[in-house]
Amino acid sequence: MITRRQMMKAFVISPLLAAPEFLQQVAAAATATTASGTPSVAGSSSGGVIVRQIMTQPLPSLGNQLGAVVTVDFAPGAASPPHRHPGPVFGYVLEGTVEIGVDPLAPITYRAGDMWYEPPRHTHRVARNASSTAPARILAFLILAKGEPLVEPPTKSS
Repeated sequence: MITRRQMMKAFVISPLLAAPEFLQQVAAAATATTASGTPSVAGSSSGGVIVRQIMTQPLPSLGNQLGAVVTVDFAPGAASPPHRHPGPVFGYVLEGTVEIGVDPLAPITYRAGDMWYEPPRHTHRVARNASSTAPARILAFLILAKGEPLVEPPTKSS
């Protein structure tokens, strides 16, 4: 298990957090609402799972690659359907407890402060809130090629 301190050192993320563009996008995402009062940031909602895209950023040193940051809110007991991501994913639990299962590994339960890695195009079979009474929230950093979606359906053979 990787601690938050190890993650911060490994990715030297502090300059990113201090970047004015990043802070403006996070603030806009937190305050943007529609007439009904629901968040209007780029994202989607399904069955108690709300995905909000916080930012995307070209990564010039990686050619045609982008970095994307999303939050995923899970209502108590909610789960996302099986899916996969075209590029690598680094997930971090902000709040609550989640169960994550990426093929070929068995599902693992993560708590606030825990982090995990998902290899590109590995089917994400389990992504659910492990609690039936408390919400959970994760932050995910994805790397993908320009034009690729954040999420893909699992392969038919998966």
